[in-house]
Amino acid sequence: MKNRRFNYFKRLFLFCILIGLIPVITLGYFSYAKSSQLLLDKAHRSDMEMVEQTQLRFEQKLKMVDNAQAQITNSPLVIDAMEQELDSEDYLTYEKLMQTLYRLQLYEFGLSDVYLVNFNKNWILSSAGKESLQASELSPTFTGYANKGKLFFWTVFESPFFEKSNPRVWNTAIVKTIPINSFSPLGLLVAVLPSQELNKMVPKVSGGDSGDMYVLDEHYRILAASKPDMVGKELSDETYVQTIKQANREADQFETANHTYGITYRQSNYNGWIYVVKTNINEITKESKAIGWVTIFICLIVCILIFIVSLEGTRRLYGPVRKLYDLVLKSPDMPRSKRNDEFYWIEKNMHVLMGKESHMRHQLGDFFVHKLLQGAVNAKEIADRMETNELECWKQMRVICVRMDTLEGTNYTDRDRDLLLFAILNMAGEIIPRSFRLNPVVINDLQVTLLGSHAEHPEASKAELYEWAAAIQNSVEQYLHLNVSMGISCLFMEFNEAPNALKEAKEALSYSVRLGQQSILFLEDMQREVAEPAVTYPQQVVNELTDRIKQLDEAGSYQLMDEFMAIITRKAISQQEFQLVLLRLLVDMTRLVQEMGGTLYHIIPQEKEIVNEILALKSTKEIVGWMRLTMIRPLMDYIEKSRETLYTRISDQMLAIIDQEYDSPLSLESCAARLNYHPEYISRVFRKETGFVFSDYLSRHRLQIAKKFLIETSMSITEISEKMKYNNPQNFIRYFRKLEGITPKQYRELSLTKKNQSTNQTNGQ
Repeated sequence: MKNRRFNYFKRLFLFCILIGLIPVITLGYFSYAKSSQLLLDKAHRSDMEMVEQTQLRFEQKLKMVDNAQAQITNSPLVIDAMEQELDSEDYLTYEKLMQTLYRLQLYEFGLSDVYLVNFNKNWILSSAGKESLQASELSPTFTGYANKGKLFFWTVFESPFFEKSNPRVWNTAIVKTIPINSFSPLGLLVAVLPSQELNKMVPKVSGGDSGDMYVLDEHYRILAASKPDMVGKELSDETYVQTIKQANREADQFETANHTYGITYRQSNYNGWIYVVKTNINEITKESKAIGWVTIFICLIVCILIFIVSLEGTRRLYGPVRKLYDLVLKSPDMPRSKRNDEFYWIEKNMHVLMGKESHMRHQLGDFFVHKLLQGAVNAKEIADRMETNELECWKQMRVICVRMDTLEGTNYTDRDRDLLLFAILNMAGEIIPRSFRLNPVVINDLQVTLLGSHAEHPEASKAELYEWAAAIQNSVEQYLHLNVSMGISCLFMEFNEAPNALKEAKEALSYSVRLGQQSILFLEDMQREVAEPAVTYPQQVVNELTDRIKQLDEAGSYQLMDEFMAIITRKAISQQEFQLVLLRLLVDMTRLVQEMGGTLYHIIPQEKEIVNEILALKSTKEIVGWMRLTMIRPLMDYIEKSRETLYTRISDQMLAIIDQEYDSPLSLESCAARLNYHPEYISRVFRKETGFVFSDYLSRHRLQIAKKFLIETSMSITEISEKMKYNNPQNFIRYFRKLEGITPKQYRELSLTKKNQSTNQTNGQ
């Protein structure tokens, strides 16, 4: 019980905690997220500033070297030297060139070496002096520079004088052609800027070892880096470098796919170098973790306070609910379940109480309507109910009865009848407004509703009532797939006239038997029809019907039955007269059975109450169908069976006469007279039973007797022909030869010969 009792307490407590915790947790989360984002934004701004400052420093130094190189390459000294061998005769020129190269190295450029290359004269000047271009290890490098087709460019210079592991192997070469505007240069001026000098200008990135800064050339090869060992590496295959390639922007910031690193880059318009800062995001957000721990600590303290306050507040709020729930538990109608909280059972108990009250009120209303229609309500009770507005003061009232026409041909059975009536009752209650009716009720197999109207004229209320009746019919047909008929009483003004109105509605409904299914019948209309001259009993049609039944003409009998029903329903007659006509037809059918020598039970089982059945039928179609199945078809079967027995008896009697009196002058007329039947009748019966006409069968039978006399007696042929009643022996002989193929004499001789042969064979054995 405790588990179920405190369900709502737990929910209320959980709700209070959530109201307090959600804002605290949300605020803590957003403060931590905001601080982390601010730190990250600050780091990104710092990286962008670092890139811009580094670019400025690099380009300032490169431009200084570029200007110094431009002065030298444009000097007459260098241009003239391109035409000289620089041997001992050109000593002064050599000295001047060497001094110029020394001065370029001595400037604050940080150059490690300067090379003056002459391709035509095959020499190189550097800080080491003059040497042959072809013999120099740098010859392939300088030749490649000359073939690039550029007047001025920057590139990575890999020194051949150091091992690969030596950081001094990687340098940056600033190359200018001599003359400066020639794509087929005579020589080159190459200034070598060592990577150590460039690395000094690359600042350290925040984040320790996880952060890097690179300076990449146009081939994405590192020219300078915050980590010297990275110089010379090519990064074109790196994912973030591919992103830089595809972005094709001067400057941008983005994060790698796994959000581990933040990339800040800027591409120089001066020489195409790319300045890249790679920052570890986790290192940047380390500072925000301290803020996160402080936030968690503060939120935890606040959550504890919220828990304490919520618990105390929930106890106070739950007190009244618990008292009310204890009262609900004492109700015997409440099931014992642990699935729902206290308010569910409180609400359920209230619904039960309200439902019981509503159901009892509805039952009282139904009970009152039943009493009113049965005449068991006195005038005082009616007046009291009208004073309390339980009954409307209608000016006109009617009673309407609804009846299902038939369940035949539907998916329903008689067991569904009560449910169908209840469904029709609900439809009537929904269609007819509450202010115009009392509670619809079910009486036996009828749905009955008392309706009222405030209309002054009867025709107005009648039209309104017809619309409601048609709506009920349509709803029943649409949702239940049934046909219903309705009988409506005449107008009455007082409630105590309701029992008589119910009888009138039933009487109006009874006319649907001849008017067909789905009828809406007002009694006053039926009474006006009955006032017309009534129809007489169609005796001539009944006589023809019985004759067709005797003749076993099923189609003709059914046609005459339809004609009979059409005649008696053509004019209006009262329901009692209609039922009397049906009973008279039933009596005529019964008389026909008796004329055939039988009784009613020969065609109808004893337990079948045909009078009650035919009077309970609700439509002309049902009556015709019942007469066909219950009377006409069984009656034909009985007549046919009786005739077969009679035919057999007549045929047997005629065969016995022929067998016993074959030697007397027999004829069809004499047999008919002895059997008391017409000659044509017994001739037709005999032929049907034997397959022969009477005279043919008699002649054949006498022939068989004559053959027996020929074999077994010594009578002459003339004597035999006289005994068989032939006037002339020749006639007998001709008839015998026609059937047997031989004469009587030949037949006797042949028979005797066969008999002697058989006797001799027997004796011989």
